[in-house]
Amino acid sequence: MNTHTFSTRLKSGDAVYLRPIGPRDRAREVALIAGFSDHSRYLRFFTGAKTVPEAVIDQLVNVDGYHHIAWGALDLETAGAPLMGVVRAIRRDGSDVADLAMGVLDAHHGKGLARLLMAAVVHDAIEAGITRFAADTLAENHAARALFRAMGGHAAGRDGLVVTFEFDAATAAERLDEMVAPEALADLREALGPRRPAPARAPSDQSA
Repeated sequence: MNTHTFSTRLKSGDAVYLRPIGPRDRAREVALIAGFSDHSRYLRFFTGAKTVPEAVIDQLVNVDGYHHIAWGALDLETAGAPLMGVVRAIRRDGSDVADLAMGVLDAHHGKGLARLLMAAVVHDAIEAGITRFAADTLAENHAARALFRAMGGHAAGRDGLVVTFEFDAATAAERLDEMVAPEALADLREALGPRRPAPARAPSDQSA
């Protein structure tokens, strides 16, 4: 059964609830961005601004599970069930390559949450036909670089302060499986279930 939602425990022992996110989570996305420390926000968005343009929020919540896959961890013990972190993969048009991005609130660093969310997105993306990933990160973001290397990624280029990593999807999934607690991995696999068909794109407007 494909539930695409599950509760489990991190390696730290903390309970966590994961599910795909989308338009209904717009307010949660805004609160998540505001909740990052200035430094974490800079590392994630390459800017220290506490808010991002509405157009960026639109892009973050425009998730269809095929072209844009995003999983979030929700804190069910806090009113409103705010997001603790999000990892997403955005497919490059007409290809089997997707760009990865992640962000976890400072209070939840070091608990294995980023790895679990990354595993959810990587496995979900593979089921949707993705075979390779790419990810940009600042050279000073040592935690992200360490995770990307642990996933089998290699630095494929650099543009100023930004380093681009590239990954084989199957290798990344295998490495992440080794990093995630077995119970959490089993819960994730049960939640994913069989692959969903690709959604049809809306026809372009030719009436002009």
